[in-house]
Amino acid sequence: MGSTKGLSFYKSEKTLRAAFEGFGELVEVKIIMDKISKRSKGYAFIEYTTEEAASAALREMNGKIINGWMIVVDVAKTSPPRYSRSQSRPATR
Repeated sequence: MGSTKGLSFYKSEKTLRAAFEGFGELVEVKIIMDKISKRSKGYAFIEYTTEEAASAALREMNGKIINGWMIVVDVAKTSPPRYSRSQSRPATR
């Protein structure tokens, strides 16, 4: 799983998915929102089904401009909590 920083407060998950899906199959795109203001905190977690896809996205997307915002892509230090009834999937690091 990777994390992106430098996101516009108005960036949508659909926009991020479109920007990152060319590197491989995505498991999840999750923009982290402030609980009080309901606005983006400026970063997101993007999870791929393979480590190869995550590595390619890290190499190619770090420092890119998306809708006028430069993004920083890094490997996630910890996995976000999962609140799913289904069996949890291992995170790609």
